[in-house]
Parts: sequence; structure tokens; C-alpha cells
Amino acid sequence: MSLPDPGVQSDAIEVVVTGIAHGGDGVGRLPDGMAVFLPGALPDERVAIRVTERRAKFARGRVLEVIDAVAGRTAPPCPYVAAGCGGCDLQHATPGAQRELKARVVREQLQRLGRVADPQVRSTLAVGPDEGYRTRTRLHGSPEGLGFHRVATHEVVAVDDCLVLSPAVRAIRDVFGNSTGASAVEIRAHASTGTAAVTLVPGAAGLEIPSGDFDVLLEQPNGSVAALRGDGVLAEVVAGRTYRFDASSFFQVNTGGAEALVSEVLRAVGDIAGSLVWDLYAGVGLLSLPLVAAGADVLAVEGHQSAAVWAGRNADAAGLALTTRAEPVEQVIAEATHGAAAYDQPDVVVLDPPRTGAGSQVISGLADLGVGRIVYVACDPASLARDVQTATARGFHLRWAQPLDLFPHTHHVEVVALLER
Repeated sequence: MSLPDPGVQSDAIEVVVTGIAHGGDGVGRLPDGMAVFLPGALPDERVAIRVTERRAKFARGRVLEVIDAVAGRTAPPCPYVAAGCGGCDLQHATPGAQRELKARVVREQLQRLGRVADPQVRSTLAVGPDEGYRTRTRLHGSPEGLGFHRVATHEVVAVDDCLVLSPAVRAIRDVFGNSTGASAVEIRAHASTGTAAVTLVPGAAGLEIPSGDFDVLLEQPNGSVAALRGDGVLAEVVAGRTYRFDASSFFQVNTGGAEALVSEVLRAVGDIAGSLVWDLYAGVGLLSLPLVAAGADVLAVEGHQSAAVWAGRNADAAGLALTTRAEPVEQVIAEATHGAAAYDQPDVVVLDPPRTGAGSQVISGLADLGVGRIVYVACDPASLARDVQTATARGFHLRWAQPLDLFPHTHHVEVVALLER
């Protein structure tokens, strides 16, 4: 809860930025020693700020002027940053500086939350273009048109374009424009296969679906409408393999990034010919299929029923033998550790959990099963660090962590980490 207004500094003060927070904000100290989070500030800069919020243990501020800028600062390439769009929060840093910051955040999270004294964090890898990479987006409706939320609010900043969206997504956004009456529009488009889906959430006046090359209209349980091309199935090609999936299933939004993840995971697992590998949180088989192709026997576990079905179908279409379980990962771990179901002990486990991480139940369960190697794919450094702390307490050691820049111009970063006994 915020403290009363008298605690907020109305006059401009100078602050030296000493760090970077997990969410991309610069971090400095107020004259009284309290930490202050500063969107748009970079480490080692001296800035003039105004405190906008003061809480019991930290404050938030707004940068009024960058007095001493660092070499990595640049003018944001997107004009909507100045308007307050919160979609990209690191455009004030060059792509190279962004990647340095992401490696720093991963290292600091592993030190602070993971309790790893000297984590071996490699330099962040660029995985493709820094613009035009996103194959999926969610836009929000407003009287001024479709757009993205303003920083730290639910207000909508209307935008006519977005530099991180792929050309295929941009083209569909232009078709749907602002005339549907939707309160939200989610677009998925995969240029390699020509497949696309648009989900529209009705606004107060209902929906008007524009004419176009969408062949399937599906009413969703929540009242939204999905418009899809072709047979209603999406598809993407990654490293020469085609993955098909329905609009409810997760798939990486950066295709070059997906290829880089596959490459890094295969490098981490090493020679797995003849080994038993568990691919937990397997999705539609992005990692499972290359693991099978590398010679492993793979058990793919995915709690989302539809995604698990597509993982099996994708393997069949590729002529690969894959065993799938459409069950929550926690359930499979519990069955294996308590002998409720017969599972052979895996030689290697690949983990690709959601943003919240795998959690202590899964990590401890894998330790109880005697797993010797875990290859962890993380989309949140803090969740990775918490799971690393649990794993360390159970006898694992973090060998290395490889950040990958799947989301340029934002603070988000993907990490592949190797944990071994």
C-alpha cells in the first residue's frame, strides 16, 4: 500500500543509477537511502527524477532528464514509446546494450534468489532480427483505435503500427483495423505456412467481422470469436520441421528464437542416443521431436490436452516415435515417485515450464527419482533462480546458463540452463 502523499517528492532530484531490475527499470537510491525504480534509466547514468510513488521499502520515479548518459543509450526507434506505450520497455538502449543488461539480470537473479555465488552466465545470444519478429500479439480496443496498454496502467495507447510485429501480423492488423468493435484482438500469423488466426473479444456493441480470406469462424465459450484461415489449424516451420497446433496451444512467438532454443537444448543434453529423456511441459513437441531425432526415447508430458494431442500428431507426421502423456507434470512426478504408475528412470530431463517455474514439488520429485541431469528452459529469470535454489539444496549444481534474446526491445529473456549432480 502506498504511503500518504507527503511522502512523495515533488521537486526534481538527481540520482545515480546503480543497477537494473528484473522488470527492466533502472535502480538508484534516494538521498535517504531508499531504493527507487526508474523506467527508462540505465545503469551508471546520472538522471534528474521526480518521485511518483513512495512505499514502505521502495519508491518509484519518473526520469525528467538524463544528465549523464551511457554509451548504450539510444533514441527509441518507435514513436509510441514517447506516447507511453508499455509494449517495449528497453527501446532506450541499443540492441547490444539490451543483451548485456539481460545477461546481468540473469546473473543477479541467480545470485540473489538462487544463492549461487558465481553463476556461469554466458553472453546473451542474438537469435534473429531485432524488429519484425513477433508472430503473435494482443491488441486492446479504445475509442481512438487498437493499441497497447500504457506503462503500468490499463489505459490504451492507440497505435497504427508496431515495429516488433512480423509483417504477416501487421497485414492482418491492417485488415481488422479499428472497425470491428472488439475490446481485444489477438492475432497469430505464420508466414512460413500461410496460416493465421484472429480472436476477437466483443465490445459493448458486439462485433463486426470484416470480409477477408478467413474460412472458419468459431464461437468461443467466453463469447469471443475466432477467425481462422484454411482448416483452422496453425502451423510453423522450425529447423526444417513443421509443427501444427490449434489456436489455444502455446508456441514460441519468435521463430528464429525457437530454432535457437532447439539448438541450445540439443547442445546441453549432449549425446543422448539410446537414452530415456523426459520432456516436461512439452507443448506441441517443439523440443520433443528433435530429441527423438537425436536418438533418444522421449516421454513428452503436457498438461494442456490439446497441445499434448498435437505433439503426438506432429511426431507421427514426422515419422518419429514419441510417447505422450496428456497429464499435469506434477501428477506424473507424483505417480513416479510414489510408485502409483510404472515409469522408467529418465537419464535426462528437459524442463520448459510456464513463467511461474517448475516449483519445488517438481524439482524435489526429480531429485527423489535420481535424475542426474536437468536441462531447464526458462522464460523468467526469477523463477529459474528459485528452482535452481531448490535443485542446489537437493544435490544439483548449476553448470551454466545461456540467455537468448527472443524478445528484443523488451526486458524479457529466455534462458537455457544445465543442472547436474
